[in-house]
This record gives sequence, structure tokens and C-alpha cells, in this order.
Amino acid sequence: MSMLKRFMPKTLKMKLRLALFAIGFFPFVFMLAYMHNLGKKKILDDTIAIQHAQMHMIKKSIEQQLTALENEISFLASLDIMNDMIADDVDKRIVHLLQGKQKGIAAEVNLFAVDPFYTIVASTLKKEKKRFTHADMLRNAIEEGKNDFIYKDHLYLFTNIDSTLQKNTPLGYLIMEYPLSNLTHFFVRQKGVRTLFYFPKSALKIGKMFKSGTLHLQKYQEDYMSERYLVLQEQFEGALSGGFIVYEIKKSVALSFLDQFMYFVWLVFALGFLIIAVFSWWIGKRILKPIGKLSAATQSIVSTQDYTTQVTVSSEGEINELAENFNMMIQEINKSFQCLEEENKVRLLRFVQLVNIFNRLIQTESEEACIALALEELQMLVPEQHFTFSSEYPKEEGGLNMLLYVKDFEKGVSHFYGVISLSGSDEIKDTEEIRFYRAIATMIMLQLDQIRLIAQTKAVSSAKSTFISHMSHELRTPLHTILSATQYLISYEALTLPQQEKIVTIESSADHLLGMINDILDLVQIEAGKVSVEVEPVSSETLEKSIREVYAMLGLLAEQKALSMHFENSVPSDVQVLADQRYVKQILINLLSNAIKFTSAGYIKISMQQCNGGLCIVVKDSGIGLSEDEQKLLFDEFTQFTHSEEGKQKGSGLGLAISKKLARLFEAELVLKSEGLGKGTEAVLKLKGINL
Repeated sequence: MSMLKRFMPKTLKMKLRLALFAIGFFPFVFMLAYMHNLGKKKILDDTIAIQHAQMHMIKKSIEQQLTALENEISFLASLDIMNDMIADDVDKRIVHLLQGKQKGIAAEVNLFAVDPFYTIVASTLKKEKKRFTHADMLRNAIEEGKNDFIYKDHLYLFTNIDSTLQKNTPLGYLIMEYPLSNLTHFFVRQKGVRTLFYFPKSALKIGKMFKSGTLHLQKYQEDYMSERYLVLQEQFEGALSGGFIVYEIKKSVALSFLDQFMYFVWLVFALGFLIIAVFSWWIGKRILKPIGKLSAATQSIVSTQDYTTQVTVSSEGEINELAENFNMMIQEINKSFQCLEEENKVRLLRFVQLVNIFNRLIQTESEEACIALALEELQMLVPEQHFTFSSEYPKEEGGLNMLLYVKDFEKGVSHFYGVISLSGSDEIKDTEEIRFYRAIATMIMLQLDQIRLIAQTKAVSSAKSTFISHMSHELRTPLHTILSATQYLISYEALTLPQQEKIVTIESSADHLLGMINDILDLVQIEAGKVSVEVEPVSSETLEKSIREVYAMLGLLAEQKALSMHFENSVPSDVQVLADQRYVKQILINLLSNAIKFTSAGYIKISMQQCNGGLCIVVKDSGIGLSEDEQKLLFDEFTQFTHSEEGKQKGSGLGLAISKKLARLFEAELVLKSEGLGKGTEAVLKLKGINL
């Protein structure tokens, strides 16, 4: 270690030179060694991988072609025309079929149709009535359960021919003769590469190597490399199993890229070595000292946060310019920080002021209070200025005039309301300050619009409720008179039967109108918030009693229509819910009345069950049902549908709307569902449970 220290340079300049030289030199040496020792193997492995991929692709192409040919003969064997083999193909239809198929196949093949005794019935070679030449090999292949065999330089593919007239009746075999010379179409046309197809069982070789005797092809073996050649092998599958494809590649071709690359690396290494040596010497002399000063100044600024620090450099050129720019940058940063701090303080103050003004403005309930509060807040913001409000449009556009507009919600337009003026506003030139006052004006306008909208809404709601209430009361008085008169006339014995029927009709219509008026009054009271709700714990036992009361009340109506109506309860008696028992009963009357009204035949089922942390009362019927569009309008006021058998049913169209609003008063939920017209309706009233 001491000897190493003796030879180490003492100055930072020399250390830098040595370090830069080492940084550039050692990677080059390492890269050269790597390319020399590992580059050859990598390129060789890549070449083998690429060639194997190509071999695999060729092998798959051959196997796919043979598979396609097998499918072709299977298809031909399944045709009805093959039944002609029974008559020895007298009309030569099978011969014509085979000849036509032979022309449509890209490869050079022959087709034979032989009977179960291996006599050729039809072929593309016109050898009818002769025994199939390789009948023994065909029989052996059949006994072994194969559908192919190889003899010398031919591959034979065959399949059974069964009668389509009589099932399981064999007619013979359809054979395709495939010359293995067709494989020459798959030879690789590439410089320095030869292709050979070898079948050890028959010692058949298709193709030629670079030099005879260089290969020992007795069986499939792993890839190997000689002095001049690289030999790759891959074995076939399927019909050609037992054979394999061989690539013989010249090493000079495979490794030519490595030689060129090594020459390039040596050239770059020599040039890089020279550049690194010169650069390391120069950089230590010219850059190190000024850079050191800049580095020290930077560290000082980071540690002390003192942006008044300056750097003095005696050198000339780019380093001196860099130092001057560095000093200017520090000065600008210092100024920017100061400006940002001041601006942030002002912006934060203005934001807080805006929030405070807005919070106070939204609490005002009249237009006069809103304007007065705005003037007060503005005067507090700028005590030295004077703010005034005028309802007249300013004659002069100059100065700071905060124009106020309010919306006419009926006509959808805005009207001039007034202006808040600032005396001496010519002195305000800051754009941000003017935007601040404009923002205050916008908040004032929004609050004025809100005040007007609330007042209009209350007035409209009050007028609506008053009108409906007065009209309903005005109508009820004559209706009661009409009902009293009709009841008196009905009891009058001197009336004829037609006269009594007309009086009954008058009474029914008046009673219906009175019911509609009562519904309207109920709806008005709910919307006006005048309905008192007594939400209290109600047991399931109490609810069952209410349901049975409604059941008994409306049961006669169901009997008149011959409807089957029954009630089921699966809830324990100690389960409790939060509800107003009066309104629950009223809702059930509405639901059950609707079910009876809109069900002409079938059943009505009322059930009580636990559901999702609550208790559900379900009214299900087999009535006319509802379409998807009707379900969306179901709870709208005055909604009625006209597809029932009796046309439009009597009623106000308010029952479900009132029931929905009543349910919300004690946090219940009312839902109606139907699968479509003619499929009935299911109404579910879900009550909020206690500790469920």
C-alpha cells in the first residue's frame, strides 16, 4: 500500500488527469476483452438460434402441408361418390374426381382408390383392376393403427372409405402417393447454407452437402461444429417421423460479422485512447481551478441560503463568462425571491379579505343589506378612499366603477342594477388590484341574484299553496251540498229506477271529485311542511295488525272482482322499526287500492319480511303491469296510464306521489317494480329498522 501511495500523483490536477484517463481506458480494454472472448460465442449462438428458427419454420410448413393433404383425402373419402366403388366405378366418376383433385394440389402427388382386397378401383395413373403395389406395407400400417408409411423415396397417406348408404360398411381405402422429392421446394436459398432431408430407415437423402463424407448421418444427434462447418439438425414429427432436416453452414459465413466488428473495435480503441489522453491532460489545466471556485460558492449558498454570495475568477474565456453569469444569476434569484415573498403576502392578504367579505355577504337576506354591507367592507379595506352606490348608470367610463347587474330569471336576461364608484380611482393602476375589486363586484351580483331567486321562489310557492288551498275549500262547500242533495234524492221513493241511477251517478262523480280535492289538500300540506310526523318505534306485531285492518277494509273490493288475496308474515314479533303508524296505514291503503284497481283477474299477495337492515312490506299483484317508460313517471303528480281493460281508471293520479312524500317524512323508502306490461306489479315499502 505504501508503494502505491508513492506512485500516486499529489496534485488534484494530476489525479483528475489520471482518473479521466482510467475512466476512458479501462472500459475500452474491458470491451475489447469481452468482444474477443465472448463475442464469437454470442454471434455463433445467435446464428444457431436464427437458423434453428428457420429450420423450425420450414419443418412446420412441411408438416402443415402433409396435414392438409391428409385432410384432403379424408374429405374425398367421405363423399357420396365413393359409393361407386361397389360397382367398380363403372362411370369413372371417382377417376375424374381424383384427377381433378390432383390438379388442384400444389405438390406432385398420385391418388388411388383400392377395395378391401387392395385392388385398385380408380387412380390418377390409370392402373385400375391391378393390385396395389405396396399392399403388404399398407396392410402392416393398418394393423399398426397408422394412416401413413414410407417406401423408398415416397410417402403414402391413406384413409378408410366407408359406405354412406350402409353405415360401418368398409368399401376400401383412399391412398395418396407423395414423392419425397417435393421437399426440394423447401430448400434454403442462402449463401453458405445447404439443406438436407435424411430418413435413416430407408437411408434416403434429399439434398447435397458442401463436401461428401463430412456428415455421419446414422441417427438424429445434437448440433455440432467442425473446423469449417456448422451442422444443425431438427427431427420431423407426424407422417415424416423418424426423418430429420439438416443444415450445413460455413463458419466463414456465420462468423464474418465478428471479424469485421473486431477490426472496427481496434480502430475505435486506438482513436479513443488518443483522445482520452489529450483530453485528460487539457481538462486538468484549464477547467479544474475555476470549477473548484464555482463549486465552493455553490456549496456555500446551499448551506447558508445567502444569495448575496459572489464568485471571483481570474481566468479568461468561457470559464470567466460562466463565473460572471453565475454571479448575475444569483443576483436575479435573490431579487426574485424577495419579489415573490412580497407578492405572496399581498395575494394571501387579498384572498383572506375576499373570503371574509364573501362569508358576510352570503348572510344578508335583503338587497339593501347586501349593498350596505359591501360598502362597509370596502371602506374598511381602503379607509383613505370613499365608496358610493348609485342606481344610475355612470356617465363616464373612466375610473374604477364596479357595475352591478341582476338576472331576470323569467326572461333569462340581465338588467343593470347599480354601480359602486371609488373616488380618486384614477390613482389605482395595478391590474391585480382592479381585478380584486371586480371579484368583489361579482360576489355582490351573485348574492343579489340569490336573494331575488329565494324571494321569487318563496312567493311562487306561497301563491301556489294559497291558490290550491282556497280553490279546494271553495269547491268542497258546493260538493258537500251536492252530496247531501243526492243522498236525499236517493232515499226519495217517488223516483223511477232510471232517475235513481242518474242520481247515483251524480253522487259517485261528486264523491270522486271530493276525493281528488282531499288528495290535493294533502299534497299541499306536505309540500308546505304543515304535516306533523310522529316517528316512534313500532313493532312488527303492531304493523301486522295495521296490515290486517287494511286487508279487511279492502277485502270486499277484491272479492267483488274474484281476486285471490292473502297475507304472509315471516318477521318475528319483537322486531321494531322507526315509523309513523298513521301514514304507514295510509300508504298501505293506497298501494292495496291500486293493486285491486289494476288487477282484473289473478291474485294479490301482501307479505312482511326483513331486508337489508330494515323491514319490507311487499304488495305484489298479477295485474296489468307497467312498461319501462311508465315506471320512470310513476311517482309524478297527476300521472295516470290508459292501457287497462277499462281505459283510464278513476282517480286523481296523486296517490303514489303522496305515498312517496309521506314515506320520506319518516325516512322510509317506497319502490315499485314491474317486468313489463301484463306481468304484474310489485310495490315495496322499506321501513328503517332499529338494531337490525
